[in-house]
Amino acid sequence: MKIVFFGDSLTQGTYGVNYVEKVARAFPQHECLNAGVNGDTSLNLYRRVQDDVINKKPDGVFVMVGINDAVSYTEAGIRPYYRLAKGVRGGQVAPIAFRENMRAVLGKLAQSQLRIWVALPPIEYRAEVIAALRTINGMTRELCEEMNVPVLDVMEALVPAAIPVRPPMGLMSYRRNLMANLVGARVYDKLQAEGQYSYSFDGIHLTERGATQIAELIVPFLSQTGLG
Repeated sequence: MKIVFFGDSLTQGTYGVNYVEKVARAFPQHECLNAGVNGDTSLNLYRRVQDDVINKKPDGVFVMVGINDAVSYTEAGIRPYYRLAKGVRGGQVAPIAFRENMRAVLGKLAQSQLRIWVALPPIEYRAEVIAALRTINGMTRELCEEMNVPVLDVMEALVPAAIPVRPPMGLMSYRRNLMANLVGARVYDKLQAEGQYSYSFDGIHLTERGATQIAELIVPFLSQTGLG
């Protein structure tokens, strides 16, 4: 089977460690294509679902999105990025807009008769954005139940119950991520410890251990829901 992994930076894996590569190694008999794009919201996935998924003629698609929607909704300091770089009006995707975007994405995939898997993404930066993502993830779960699409809750599996108080995100957060990416994986564990994170080095992007944890959730999920 040809499977497209469709999502944002967590899927693309250029910030932090790539979980898709780890999942692909567990399924050498299948072709795994990475269609993650840094910073994508549900609106951005809708805009490119035809070109980046359907036109590739895959047998199935694994979708994980919502982090940037939640960040744009709660973190005013980062909205210029979403407005200018991602073409999101006002730089903000409200939960109700996310639901309609996600409904449209899943609808197009279903119309193309693709096998669909969905994961609910994690974030561990601060309580406000975690709450927004939980709301968004709940909407995704409801849509998947309506459409009989299997769902993997990565957020509840990884995000710790106790979250330290942290400042709101701003554009400096993205500059710090870029610098960490340029330096490479050797700094991720240091940043993780300094920030008191569990699976990520900045509240979003994965360390080696975090990518392994996500892959270890995804592999049995796919195996148990139709990917032999």
